[in-house]
Amino acid sequence: MKKSTPESSQKQPVSREKLRALFESAGHEDGLRNILLDFYARMARDVMIGFFFEGKNLADIVDKQIGFLLRAAGLRESYSGKAPAAAHLELPKILPGHFDRRLRILEETLSAHGLTPDAIATWVAFESAFRDGIVRD
Repeated sequence: MKKSTPESSQKQPVSREKLRALFESAGHEDGLRNILLDFYARMARDVMIGFFFEGKNLADIVDKQIGFLLRAAGLRESYSGKAPAAAHLELPKILPGHFDRRLRILEETLSAHGLTPDAIATWVAFESAFRDGIVRD
């Protein structure tokens, strides 16, 4: 599988159609929930970025993330949470290495759940688009 770098992913916006196809292949909302619960559990256990999740309710984070993803794909009419940049302001400073580690864990999680390389690349490209608003050097 060809690895997408954050820089290359940012240059290619992800269409709603690609996101819809991705989420359908992931098993719709129930499949997304399973993937995201695993993803956030992996991040919480990670030695490099786990501290971001100390004392956080991962199920609540997953619920917000599902709402955000489904709205981005046009599969929900609204999203009541904060925008990604605003949601991450309360956290300790997120550095480029933290963001890159998150993307790597995402790739590993999606692969473990049987998503295709194209689906993984689509999801990583979507997430990478938020890099500039979240990473603080």
